[in-house]
Amino acid sequence: LDSFTDIEVIPGEDSLAVKINIIKNTRSQYLLDLKHFLGTYQPEFTEESSELITVPICYDDEFALDMNEILLSKGLSKNEVIKAHSKIVYQVKMIGFTPGFIYLGDLSDELILPRLKTPRVFIPSGSIGIANKRTGIYSLGGPGGWPIIGRTPVNLFNPKKEQPLLIQPGMRLRFESITKQEFDNMLVN
Repeated sequence: LDSFTDIEVIPGEDSLAVKINIIKNTRSQYLLDLKHFLGTYQPEFTEESSELITVPICYDDEFALDMNEILLSKGLSKNEVIKAHSKIVYQVKMIGFTPGFIYLGDLSDELILPRLKTPRVFIPSGSIGIANKRTGIYSLGGPGGWPIIGRTPVNLFNPKKEQPLLIQPGMRLRFESITKQEFDNMLVN
């Protein structure tokens, strides 16, 4: 990508957006550059070799805003839901909808749920939701429509840093269940 300074690549879950600065060159030159770029583009990761990140999650009732509804709709115990959610090694599919929102997949079939009928006006940062075949991390507080299963005390997004997001598309991620006390201790440290 270094030789293509006027080209920005934005990976989506099943797509690749390519933005080109068309002011500097002619259209035909950019088409040639783009053709060359696409012919030489190599993703920066492979699923097998990508880094594995462990993110702590507290499934305590204070943080798992929709746990009771999840238990009722799925007919599972809380321990079964926690085990099903934390046993999977997820792949970071993309970053989107709000800055730092992390889309992870694929969720176990036993936890697939629809989005909430009415989205919440505010979800605290670090909240972790599930919807359809995805689980996601709300790195910033704000609106959201996914059932919330827990929260992480780890700040994954800092827009003031050169690399604002600790997690990138293609990385692998697993959740590790922690207690409320461990959550509080991690917030302090």
